[in-house]
This record gives sequence, structure tokens and C-alpha cells, in this order.
Amino acid sequence: MGAPVDPPIYSALLRQWESAGRTVPGRRDPEWNQAAALPAWSEGPLRFSASRDPRGGGR
Repeated sequence: MGAPVDPPIYSALLRQWESAGRTVPGRRDPEWNQAAALPAWSEGPLRFSASRDPRGGGR
């Protein structure tokens, strides 16, 4: 049994997306690979500010 064949409309949509430089399911995405290869703390640790609870309690 061979691999399932995509309906023609889906194949046409994938070709259109690919020609426009968009991410296509099941194909390698160079931009994602580049982003995923960055170190987790490439810009330093994330800093969050938290406001106090409006009722005066801590978090």
C-alpha cells in the first residue's frame, strides 16, 4: 500500500504557500531551524515585573 495522495486542491494550496515563502506542513522550515538553534538565554534572562494584588496581598 503506497503513501496517500493529497487531493488536487490541497496540493495546489501547498504549491501556492511554498512559492510565497510560507511554512508548509511536512516540509523543513529553515527559519524555524535557525530560531530553534539559538541558545535559550541568547538575550540574557527574561525579566518580569509583577504588580501587587489589588487587595494588598502578596503573590
